Amino acid sequence: MPNVGIVISNYNGWQDTVRCLQSLEKQTYRDFEIILLDDASTNDSVQQLQQHLPANTVFLPQAANSGFAAVNNVGMRRALEDGCQWVVLLNNDTVAAPDFLETLLRETPAGAVSCPKMLFLDPPDEIWFAGGELNRATGKIKHLGGHAKDGPAFAEKKQVSFITFCCVMLPRAVIEQVGFLDETLFMYCEDVDYCIRLSDAGVPLWFLPDAKIWHKAGGSAGGMLSVYYITRNTLYLTCKGKTPAQIRAKTLVPLVTGAARYALTKALGRKKGRSYGAYRGALDFWRGKMGRME
Repeated sequence: MPNVGIVISNYNGWQDTVRCLQSLEKQTYRDFEIILLDDASTNDSVQQLQQHLPANTVFLPQAANSGFAAVNNVGMRRALEDGCQWVVLLNNDTVAAPDFLETLLRETPAGAVSCPKMLFLDPPDEIWFAGGELNRATGKIKHLGGHAKDGPAFAEKKQVSFITFCCVMLPRAVIEQVGFLDETLFMYCEDVDYCIRLSDAGVPLWFLPDAKIWHKAGGSAGGMLSVYYITRNTLYLTCKGKTPAQIRAKTLVPLVTGAARYALTKALGRKKGRSYGAYRGALDFWRGKMGRME
């Protein structure tokens, strides 16, 4: 049975996924399987991917689009069923250095969750993520090193309070302790929620810069959709455990602010965009609507 299960989900992005798979074929560490899921793509992704599967790949096309959290949970469960001691969640629009997996396994402290240094695919010497900070009260996160040139300032291994799930390595024991991703979120903020749960469970998070990947960035959504999900899901996370009155009070400001900005956008004759995403995100949370945006 494989030691590591690398879980990758694809949605209409088979070209990026093929490039990612090709980088994994060059890994110096070989005791792993790839669990590739297609989240009910609306293009020819399934047919294209079937022609480019590495030998150590389990391909699981899904019948319905269930979102990032749910489809990755399918992959995580399969990895555990296959006996994997480690699970790596990896975005499909990434390219991994040949020693990426070997380095993560060698340098991750016992019982910890870890991530590599993540650079932009273009330009390849610019930082996308060098560890992160999480404010639990607001649900806001900060990428350290964003858009800075790579160099000695980003060469130190360190504990962090946030890891983006663009790429994260999770020990089997941690998944069994903390559980799976919250499927209520559909997409975005599932990593924020999981990092909070890891912190509550006393699991350390490590940034390991000797391991590297390159990220295309922005391949899954962007614009109005990303603002919608981030607005709604951040409210969901920061309102956990609060009374109905507290939830209404916390939602009121982003709802009114979003409505005002969207009204201005309409008055100016502009198309629906980020302002509409913020308004709809707050409105749907107010109404108790989660899952996929209608």
